Amino acid sequence: MAVMATTTNIPLPAASRHTIGATSAVCPHCNSFLLPVPRRPVDWILGLFSPVRRYHCSATEEDPACTWEGTLGRQSVAEGHAFHRLFCSVQGVTIRVHRQIRELWNHVVCHNAARNGPRIDEPPITAFVDVSFEDMAQITLDAIGDAVLVVDPKGTVIYLNKVAETLTAWPGKMALGRPVEEVLFIVDGITRQRTTNPSQRAISEGRIVALALGSVLIRRDGTDMAIEDSAAPIHNCFGKIAGAVIVFHDARQSHFETQKMSHLAQHDFLTGLPNRVLLVERLSQAIGMAKRHRKQVALLFLDLDHFKEINDAFGHAVGDQLLRTVAADMAGCVRATDTVSRHGGDEFVILLSEVEERRDIAQIAEKLLAKLAAPRMIAGHQLQVTLSIGISVYPEDGIDTDTLMLNADTAMYSAKNAGRSNYQYCPPGVCWTEGCSTAGKPDPVIFQANSR
Repeated sequence: MAVMATTTNIPLPAASRHTIGATSAVCPHCNSFLLPVPRRPVDWILGLFSPVRRYHCSATEEDPACTWEGTLGRQSVAEGHAFHRLFCSVQGVTIRVHRQIRELWNHVVCHNAARNGPRIDEPPITAFVDVSFEDMAQITLDAIGDAVLVVDPKGTVIYLNKVAETLTAWPGKMALGRPVEEVLFIVDGITRQRTTNPSQRAISEGRIVALALGSVLIRRDGTDMAIEDSAAPIHNCFGKIAGAVIVFHDARQSHFETQKMSHLAQHDFLTGLPNRVLLVERLSQAIGMAKRHRKQVALLFLDLDHFKEINDAFGHAVGDQLLRTVAADMAGCVRATDTVSRHGGDEFVILLSEVEERRDIAQIAEKLLAKLAAPRMIAGHQLQVTLSIGISVYPEDGIDTDTLMLNADTAMYSAKNAGRSNYQYCPPGVCWTEGCSTAGKPDPVIFQANSR
């Protein structure tokens, strides 16, 4: 039975390792001349790393018994050097891609060894009796999760893997031989102006380059997609630039995750309201606007009366649901330009920006007291809660965020000390001032211990 030999499993005679330009390249089996095999897409990318090409024996047409076919070049691919070049030439482009290639390669090696049993003193690559190195490279490039696109020095697409075909919407056969700018049409996400293709920069500058943030890929079907990528020049065995490899992926998920993480960092996980960090930022902006427009800013510090008793009696699940309904009611009592935030536990803070008069603040406070005093059904339990509200006003009670927060907190404890279910402005005799010492001032902790 005839056996087709590949360079990954049968070492070639010295004569067969000569350059094909010479007439000494002959079949290792029957010494007939070798004929070139039409190149596949993956052969083009492999040829960038080492000057090799696939050939078959010319005697196959006359002597059916000789069916040799393999890859010849300056260096035997059977020793695995071309695969090593694949890593060296694109080193640093995308570490994730490199890791995936190594993991896939090791997985196949281990799987084949487990199936066929260990082979003593035999390189792992020789275990692939029926898989050539070229086929292994094709499988690897198609299996990684990122899109891979390779261009020659003139910017012509000579290879793209399956993921690249999917992201660009260009079938492989149609993309090959086209300018990279046509297949990888990249524009700025804001200006929609066309940007320089990263492969051109990698070739001209001879270094790894990254695509600008916010770049958008215009796919062949006209739709667009946010992408992230990097490109690196490819050096051949003589050290000359032979093209560039571009590795890119869909950045829409990355953008979504970034927005999600940013939202979580600035919002309360239970109610979805802004947290203290976002409130302080908005308070600083509101103070600046009020100073410029000669307006007032009000800060309302709210605390649910006897919330601890409700939490202890009915459980945390009921308490959490109560907090969510209370948060929704508070948001419905203020303007869209105002901010309702939760500071933790049963404490909420409301920022009223650009207030004209104090009576406007009082109306909001009374509306909150009336809204939350209404009985509500939570998990089959009829509950009724009241509020203690403390109010500080810019610029009378402070001109910076810390002072306004502290005075609103002090006023809230004054409301509790006055019998709860009411609102109080910061008492003039106990208001903190910017940069003042706390010596001789009433301690709000005393109010907390006596009134909560």
